[in-house]
Amino acid sequence: MTILKHIEEIISRFGDDGLCDSFLESAKENLQAVASIFNTTPVQTALLAMIIEHEPIEVNKLSGILNCKRKIQLYQYMDDLDILIKMKLIRKKTRHRFSDGETPTYSIPRDVIYSIRKGEVHKNISYENLNPEDFFDCASDILDAVEEEDLSTEDVLIDLNYLLQSNKHTCFVKKSQEYNLREDSVLLLFVFCCILIKKDQDTVGLRKIKEIFGTSKARELLMHFKSKDHDLLLEGLIEPFCNNGVADTEYYKLSDKAITEFLEDMDLNVKNKNKISNLILTNDIRAKNLYYNKKIKEKIKELTALLDTANFEKVQERLNENGMRTGFACLFSGPPGTGKTETVYQIARETGRDIYLVDISETKSMWFGESEKKIKEIFVRYQGMVKKDGLTPILLFNEADAIFGKRQELPKGRTGPGQTENAIQNIILQEMENLSGILIATTNMTMNLDKAFERRFLYKIEFDKPDTESKRKMWQNFIPALSDEDAAHLAKKFDFSGGQIENITRKNLVSFILNGKTSDLSKLESLCHDEFIEKDTARIGFGV
Repeated sequence: MTILKHIEEIISRFGDDGLCDSFLESAKENLQAVASIFNTTPVQTALLAMIIEHEPIEVNKLSGILNCKRKIQLYQYMDDLDILIKMKLIRKKTRHRFSDGETPTYSIPRDVIYSIRKGEVHKNISYENLNPEDFFDCASDILDAVEEEDLSTEDVLIDLNYLLQSNKHTCFVKKSQEYNLREDSVLLLFVFCCILIKKDQDTVGLRKIKEIFGTSKARELLMHFKSKDHDLLLEGLIEPFCNNGVADTEYYKLSDKAITEFLEDMDLNVKNKNKISNLILTNDIRAKNLYYNKKIKEKIKELTALLDTANFEKVQERLNENGMRTGFACLFSGPPGTGKTETVYQIARETGRDIYLVDISETKSMWFGESEKKIKEIFVRYQGMVKKDGLTPILLFNEADAIFGKRQELPKGRTGPGQTENAIQNIILQEMENLSGILIATTNMTMNLDKAFERRFLYKIEFDKPDTESKRKMWQNFIPALSDEDAAHLAKKFDFSGGQIENITRKNLVSFILNGKTSDLSKLESLCHDEFIEKDTARIGFGV
């Protein structure tokens, strides 16, 4: 029998008499099988099975299932429930009901469900006596669980507190005691340090604080931040994030003092770039031959030369001396498949820069005001990257039509999606004005671009479909066996973009792998014709 079947059998044998001796005897074999993967007693195993069956389950309902006619009868099981909580086999959170006050509710963590499904021995996570790296790894796992909505606000604070209490030997805990910080301040500082170490971000927005600590606590923190009487501010351990000398009270960062004193036992010289989501490392970008028309080639060459390390720093320095903006915003426009995105990748590779790629879908939220905050956080995070040692990364908005479009004229006082889009665009316009790094946006539709955006792009490169000579080189680059004559024939006959030519050559390679035969010119022409999507020219509806 599988573990799931054993649990099902335990539940089916459970009767109206609760955890009586006759039940424990009848389900003995099943209880032992489940206990073997969780290292629990028969009673703890039965309680776990009941919670699995009914989760999330309030304590009053659990009391009824266990046939506890009086509240005091439930107390005989409280020690076992507390042990299950400590073993992290169940979670307990408090729900507030107007009629009953605070009502404890029990649920099952996802890793426990995973062990049950796999029938594997469950390994309890040990939070005690960890080395500094594991200490922050565990904290990061807890914060990740909040993002995935696998932990409640109450649960995360309990887990973080337990982690701190179990590792008093760490530099962070020792320093917290020296400063005599309040418990909630220690937790907040812990979150800041963890995000810096595991995500390479020294700045945290109020939205993240609200996500972890809950709305009520976040509101209280904001009040103390604004009045500047929070002990972390007073001790100089965190400070408002500054953008071009202006404090942004929506975002706060760890001070150098906090990093030096509280993270003394951590090696922060090694960057955790691989842990930053949406960061494409320059060493991971493969070299690729790209072919442009002469005019575009010259513009790409000039931009690449600008972003070369020595030139870029020199130009920024001179611009700053003349009181001009030091950031560079570039727009790559043109039809699909003309190499806009790949050009950004190759420029990054040649200049040794990483790419911070903006996932447009992640900036959209159904909740009013959330999309604006997400866009703001992207720029805050990027500015943090710019200020770190090393080469300035490229901030890439790929297929940016959705958020760089024309602002809408709305009636006064009107709210809704149109207002949100306008607010997002206003934030981006302001951030582009204050940009001190490198922003590149790609778009297929420049006619949708707002004039205000157009002005802020210093370099605008329009990618056309390749000319005949460029197409010939592409064909021979992808299929070296092609003769000059055949490559020229395909280039002249088919008006393809580079992306389309690559598609055809990939299909040609697949055909060779499957059939072991090389394609002649006739076969390649057939593949070219297949690339065109047939359009039904028949009219739909009533003929007139």
